[in-house]
Amino acid sequence: MNATYKDEEKCRVAMETIVKDAHASYGVNTHFWFRSKDGKSLFVFEQYEDKKALRKAIKRFTSARISFFRSINVINVAVYGSISLSSQLMFAALKPQYMDYYGGYSRNASKSNEIGISNVERERIFVVTNASFKDEDKCKVIMKEIVEGAYAKSGVNSHFWCSSRDGKSLFVLEQYADEQVLLEHLSSNTTSRAAFLKSIKVSDVTVYGNVSRQIKDMFAPLNSMYMNYYGGYSK
Repeated sequence: MNATYKDEEKCRVAMETIVKDAHASYGVNTHFWFRSKDGKSLFVFEQYEDKKALRKAIKRFTSARISFFRSINVINVAVYGSISLSSQLMFAALKPQYMDYYGGYSRNASKSNEIGISNVERERIFVVTNASFKDEDKCKVIMKEIVEGAYAKSGVNSHFWCSSRDGKSLFVLEQYADEQVLLEHLSSNTTSRAAFLKSIKVSDVTVYGNVSRQIKDMFAPLNSMYMNYYGGYSK
């Protein structure tokens, strides 16, 4: 979910309650919150074990969740993966975009049983690309090369791709253990990445996590946005 603040302090208080509740609940594996560097925007990334865990989370519409939604302006919400019709109906007020898995992988990363962003987690970097297809067939061939190369590298924890249900839009989520892994991945896949970018039209790229000027220079042609860890956990 992408949003802007109406009242950041009320949002922060509500967030702390929501995170504690989520951490104690079944199947809420990840609940990361990021804030833009100008302090105006918020991004929330939630990962659920299965449909049951998501359905239970939606039903827990507590006073903290009501306070949270009152403290922000929702820009957009996207749901990645297949969910039940009943869950879709509960999401209806937010008018989310639905996207289905298209390719890639996700493997276990070092996690913490404690609520809060651990030092290990603060080193992680997420790269999110939203795009549309220019040539889907070429994109699929290149995607396979990129995913296989990423899977062979230690520290490239996730590299999964989703497409919109109308087949027009593409979403790519990459998760790296730290900045060095990201640098190595970018340096070793220049040809494939260049071909990939030619097969799509990039809407936006966002980098979540603390990165150096070197990374920002590499992403400069894509006019990337940067957001820092704000709260949450991964268990």
